[in-house]
Amino acid sequence: MEKRSIRSVRFIAAERSAEELASVAPEVSFSGPDGAPDVAELASDYLARVLEQDAVMSFGPDAEPSPEVALRDVQPSRLTGTSVVRFDQVRSSIPIFGSHMVVEVAASGALVGVQADVAAVQGTSPIPTVTPEAAMASIAALAGVDAAALQAPAAPTLTFFHEDDEDADRWHLAWFFKDVPVEPAHEPSRCRGHGGSPRRSMPRYDYLVDAHGGEVVFYYSTAPRARGPAIPIKCTGSDELGVAQEFFGQAVAGGFELSDPMRRLKTFDLAGGDISVEPIALPKAPLRSEAAEFPAKHRAAVSAHVNVGRVLDFYRTVLMRDSVDDKGMEIESIVNCISSGDDTPPNWSNAVWWNGRMWYGQIHGPNGEVRSFSAFLDVIAHELTHGVIESSANLIYKGESGALNESLCDIFGVIIGNWYRVGADSDPGGWSWEFGPGLGDDGKPIRDLADPARTGDPASMTDYVRTREDEGGVHSNSNIHNKAAYHLLTAEDSQGRRRVTAREAAILYYLCLVRLPQRAGFARALRGLLDVATTYFAGDAAERDRKLAAIRAAYKKVGVTLAD
Repeated sequence: MEKRSIRSVRFIAAERSAEELASVAPEVSFSGPDGAPDVAELASDYLARVLEQDAVMSFGPDAEPSPEVALRDVQPSRLTGTSVVRFDQVRSSIPIFGSHMVVEVAASGALVGVQADVAAVQGTSPIPTVTPEAAMASIAALAGVDAAALQAPAAPTLTFFHEDDEDADRWHLAWFFKDVPVEPAHEPSRCRGHGGSPRRSMPRYDYLVDAHGGEVVFYYSTAPRARGPAIPIKCTGSDELGVAQEFFGQAVAGGFELSDPMRRLKTFDLAGGDISVEPIALPKAPLRSEAAEFPAKHRAAVSAHVNVGRVLDFYRTVLMRDSVDDKGMEIESIVNCISSGDDTPPNWSNAVWWNGRMWYGQIHGPNGEVRSFSAFLDVIAHELTHGVIESSANLIYKGESGALNESLCDIFGVIIGNWYRVGADSDPGGWSWEFGPGLGDDGKPIRDLADPARTGDPASMTDYVRTREDEGGVHSNSNIHNKAAYHLLTAEDSQGRRRVTAREAAILYYLCLVRLPQRAGFARALRGLLDVATTYFAGDAAERDRKLAAIRAAYKKVGVTLAD
């Protein structure tokens, strides 16, 4: 969103002098009912002060007053002991699409930092002249379907939208339609190594239609519960690779089921059910066994149960995130699925996070062998990270922000995969950098973070792929950011020591991820990494500067830099 009518505002407390900090964060004592600081009110006050100071510095004493904002949410972080408070910018009570205003507040109430994009909406009236019905007709025309048969799940709302084009600086008042069950009329493309997906065969798209001209100005795919406590029971069984595993289940009448009450994880067997036919006939209960040792016929379910548990454990113990949504969400895995709209049954070569669940297909070999996608820990970590992004930054799945979405999932897929394969806190020098080994063309991986060219993908911004396919080439261009992460994780100092450990990289990428704006690209991710590293390593100035230099160097190697 770095456009002429949008300016970025940044205030990181760890970089400021005591005098500078006091100018925007004076002694304040807003308190909630329990006497603790009222984080939302504190954040609102800090934001107003920082924006006012920035406006005066940028435009002089006659600068316009601070923009109108509305509180979006407060996200406490157990990892840092801080709260991330998000605000939306609005104008004439209409939200600005993709607006980004984040204030981080310490447990003491002290300001940690402010990051904001301040928009000056120009050249468009806040009063629509196109009806929602006419706007929906434009969507139908783009999708090549009958307008009379197309309905959105909910009525559209108005939003201001800034056209994201290098040669344009245009604003639109737009009708914002959410979860429309139709995609634009272009040839669907698939990612190497994955078959079709219900995210494609049963699409859900968000559309923005100009409320004055009636044309579709933006669209993107929107694709990528709880019970009381119970006593866990240790169970055993072999996974897809034939490895004996121990895991938690739960005792039920007549046996045991794949329900882990500690991790809030349940695993179901769809037994070849078709998820491309609605409504999907989900089993009423998790998969069950008469004995605590689950038989070999349930290897796919055991793999799903164990691997999802590993991903949740990593997020909980390393990143201190409570499940996918950070609110203790119960995770359901469903194995032995087919999707007849995407692949020829009984095969479905995919595993996806979709509709708040994990779904797993399988490949049947010529000799009767079956390989479930639940066997691939890195793929599962990738898909569950889509859920993490969905419930935090909610990066728009299109263009560079979509490529960043895919890349962050790849990065955590590879980190988590190696965390359990090689060892926790292991040196990346012994890691595999293949994502989805053997699942790509000709036995290659889906992607290779160390060598993107191996799978025909770009490794620097000079080779950025500009296309309308695959939501703007999200699965190809993701490799540029993947290669930057590889450079960061493998960077060494003059003594051959890692400049950033695997644990540090995971923490920095996670802290960056949950603070990103919806339309962030690679440069914004670099800016986010630098900002969180500045705060995270603030206690040791020399160490902080070494980390910051390593991050800049890793991204510079792929052509991602920041303007001074």
